[in-house]
Amino acid sequence: MVLLTPSTVSAMISGSVVCLFTFLLFLSGYVLQQQSVRSIQEAIRRPPEPKPVPTLPARFRHVDDVNETVGVVLEQPGAGFVDGIQVPVLAPSGGKGTRKDPTPRNLAYFFALEEPRHLCSALLFAKHHRSTSRLAKDPSIVLLYPSTWESDSSSLYTSTLNFMRDVQELYDLIYHPVNIHRGWGDRALLLGELQHGNWGYDQALYLRSPGVLLDTQALDSLLASADTRQSWAPLNPSSGNNPEVLLKTNRGWQSPRGLTRKLVLSSSVNSAQAEEDQESTRESREEAAYILLDGPPSDEENVAGWYSDLKKEFDKGIASVCEASGLL
Repeated sequence: MVLLTPSTVSAMISGSVVCLFTFLLFLSGYVLQQQSVRSIQEAIRRPPEPKPVPTLPARFRHVDDVNETVGVVLEQPGAGFVDGIQVPVLAPSGGKGTRKDPTPRNLAYFFALEEPRHLCSALLFAKHHRSTSRLAKDPSIVLLYPSTWESDSSSLYTSTLNFMRDVQELYDLIYHPVNIHRGWGDRALLLGELQHGNWGYDQALYLRSPGVLLDTQALDSLLASADTRQSWAPLNPSSGNNPEVLLKTNRGWQSPRGLTRKLVLSSSVNSAQAEEDQESTRESREEAAYILLDGPPSDEENVAGWYSDLKKEFDKGIASVCEASGLL
């Protein structure tokens, strides 16, 4: 039997306490080490967080006509607006863009509707273009019309506005009413709005109505061309007060020159010249991508047969897009 002295018991207790705390210290270090290892592994496996994209208020989203696009807002319907047709209005452009790619990205076709029946021509163009265009992004189709249509209570304008509302989404159209003032013709004010309005498009092509689209790819190539200096000239008085076609670029509205003039053919001129120069007229028709049907009526004796045939096809087309609209 071994007798333990007080000093031996004290030493044993002290040693036990030291061993216990040493073990606890080791255990806590091990736990912390494993947590650190797991945190490092998760950090390595976790994908990088996406960088935040700054969003500016709408009034600061101004860019120039050359390089960037402009957002679209909806204008609240004004007085006399039938059933609340909402008209998208493009914000004015300004500021400086930074994109170096010269290829136009944001494109549009413009039509000025002097009369309700011209709406059917624009719809036929939209229907044909939407089904045949090969552009990566469909150009906008913008229809300018007199604001007096909204305040006129006659059945014609009521039917027109209701029909515009019904087909807006079908053909992805943008409507733009133009204020009409006494003493000014509708055509002058529509073209004035077209030329002096701030449109947020890289390039836009204006086509006179009524007309029929023959070659979508040719017109799209004309609209989307990055180099327009050789085929278009600055707008000047020689373009007249009712131009057949205009192109909006960063240099403003341009008139066609050279071979570009042959892509849009006016039937009124060529029908009158058909008997004098039939070969030249035939070649012009073959090269045309869009023919204006503002020539003489189809029952006149001096109208060329090609015009009558084209007019019949056109009438058949607008009957299909404006059926039960009250416009025909």
